[in-house]
Amino acid sequence: MADEEKVEAPKRPRKLMKELTDDGVVKIEAVGGNNGVVEYDFNKLPDDIKAKLGPFGLNHKLGDSAAGKAGADAEEAISKVWDGLMAGDWSVRAPATPKVSVKALVDKMNSLPKKAQEQARALLESLGVDIPA
Repeated sequence: MADEEKVEAPKRPRKLMKELTDDGVVKIEAVGGNNGVVEYDFNKLPDDIKAKLGPFGLNHKLGDSAAGKAGADAEEAISKVWDGLMAGDWSVRAPATPKVSVKALVDKMNSLPKKAQEQARALLESLGVDIPA
């Protein structure tokens, strides 16, 4: 739909603050914790652990690229990220799956004739969508 409203889901409060420096140091702060920012230097890890983290991270990055997608859409998202990585671009991301807000659904539903509104409400509620009265 051309006039479809895109609304981001409300963000949950962060529990961790994380930063990865260019020299391989991971800085993590557990919000509300006692230790403040703690630094973990990748370069200090044993070589066998470093070797395992590479494939683990690749698996995670490629899997994340397909989150919320299935079939050919998932394959396309994974290929796009892989191609970006092979070209030296860490930040390539597949576009997010379009989101539809409950408000946008209600607005569209309210523009329907009364009988269609009732049918739409019943259908959405049967799918577990909580529609405000």
